[in-house]
Amino acid sequence: MTIAIGTYIRLLNANGSDTGYRFQNFFKGDTRTYNGQTYTFSGFGFSGGTLDLEGGNISASLVVALNQLSLAVYTQAANDRWLVRLRTVWLDPDTLTESATYSEELYAVTGLEHDSSRLSVRLGSPLDAVRENAPRRSLTQQLVGSLPTTGEISLR
Repeated sequence: MTIAIGTYIRLLNANGSDTGYRFQNFFKGDTRTYNGQTYTFSGFGFSGGTLDLEGGNISASLVVALNQLSLAVYTQAANDRWLVRLRTVWLDPDTLTESATYSEELYAVTGLEHDSSRLSVRLGSPLDAVRENAPRRSLTQQLVGSLPTTGEISLR
């Protein structure tokens, strides 16, 4: 069985608004429209997320070819703690059309390193324990149903 996997990344400001930077890594030299948005080709690799036992430390990385544009964009992303919305999709190996979404993940850009040929962008959890903030989400009755009003628990 042959499979093909593609990745879309969308860079967002720390408040969740779109920066305009959207990339895909499987249509070389071409743009691709996904969910109504245009993604430009960028040769990058994604390491996949890892999680520690307590669930508090999520890390992953993007590896990108080093050039003036990638260095400028990802340096700003690291300095301003941009977010990366990453979608991994299954592709039909013959036509390279999306057949299903494998995963959708959200990371914060936490830093970067580079050598003479590549840029490694460190990604981590977008949750900020100091400011008690999860990007663009709050628990509301509309999202999760009835919320408790006291700390009491009764078994019936």
